Amino acid sequence: MFTNKRLFCWLGVLILVNAAALAVIASNVSKAHDTKMIKTKEPMLIEGPNGDENYYVLPLGTTLYHDKSFPEGHDRYVVYLNHKGAIAHEEVPMKPEYGGSFIDPLWMSNIDADTLKEIFKRFPLSKDDVAAAIKSNGFTRDDLADIIRSLPE
Repeated sequence: MFTNKRLFCWLGVLILVNAAALAVIASNVSKAHDTKMIKTKEPMLIEGPNGDENYYVLPLGTTLYHDKSFPEGHDRYVVYLNHKGAIAHEEVPMKPEYGGSFIDPLWMSNIDADTLKEIFKRFPLSKDDVAAAIKSNGFTRDDLADIIRSLPE
């Protein structure tokens, strides 16, 4: 009888340990599915690395995965990219001050009229450039007339 009590006790402990391990695994799986995802409705400007004064464009319809919110008032997102072939690159060595993780994000912002003006000052468009852009976007003469009417005198 003493052996049966001991067996039941160990069996109970084993069941509790397995239940705890299963709970931890289930919570980690549910966290992976709780990641907030958003899809952009407009192109976004991406600043070049290390203040190189270049801008790049993230296309509209890109899915962004929320990574972290910061007390300073900004958020960090992750974008997943597929790539075929070799990437010209250099290795980033892991340094002790990185604490085992190195994240070097770029800044992204909405495209507003003031930003566009600044970009066009650095990269002015010719009449041919404007005409090519208009033709590629399928604007009609009526669309252009509306745009011209909306400009200040």
